[in-house]
Amino acid sequence: MPAFLWIGWRRLRGAQEVPFFGLRRQRIREGWRLILLGFALGFFGLVTRVFGSQAVAVIVTPTPSNTPEPTFTPIPTITLTPSVTPTSSITPTASITPTPSATSIPEIPEGLTVLFRETITPRPEAVFSTIEISRSLDTLNRAIEPAAEFGNPIDTLFGAFTYDFLDDGVRWTAIWYLESQIVCSETKPWDGGTGGYGYTECLPLQGWLPGEYEVQMFLGEGWIVSSRFVIEGFPSTPGPLPTP
Repeated sequence: MPAFLWIGWRRLRGAQEVPFFGLRRQRIREGWRLILLGFALGFFGLVTRVFGSQAVAVIVTPTPSNTPEPTFTPIPTITLTPSVTPTSSITPTASITPTPSATSIPEIPEGLTVLFRETITPRPEAVFSTIEISRSLDTLNRAIEPAAEFGNPIDTLFGAFTYDFLDDGVRWTAIWYLESQIVCSETKPWDGGTGGYGYTECLPLQGWLPGEYEVQMFLGEGWIVSSRFVIEGFPSTPGPLPTP
């Protein structure tokens, strides 16, 4: 196609230089004929490129290729399954289901309640913080190096706490236990004001025996808070007294 277009264009340009009218006209016709032939060939080539495969498929029917036949697949043998599945008729169940016992709320021993003479009822919003056990207090009654374990020898131990919404005159009680035995106790009307820092102290007569201790705090006859700690080692025994 490009060759015909090129030759036709050259014929048209060359025809302008021919002096004879008849020959010039003949060259012009040949040039346009070649150009039209070039366009026709180009159009035919484009149509063939776009629609050639479809036209061939319409004219020539494709011959189907041989489809491979499936090979013989062996049939699996029958697997025998039991007709009846035995099931247990009785499901063993526990005759008694253990239930946890209720956690007891600390109470003031009757021997201390006989001392109560106040009629002031604590406010519902009255509160103590967690009791911190330590060997000493600072000037604001705060625990210095509180701990949960202590080793003998030990003198006095303090249970420091913060409080709020208290009224002077309300009975408060602190009880120190070793297991279930009372080693220290104090109960008296409150005189520390509405809020601040307070403490309770204890020095057992027989010294700090090893074991687990618990401090319980009460307002009126109601329990407020408890704290536990452990003492390790036996207290040092005093030597024999000199004879006169």
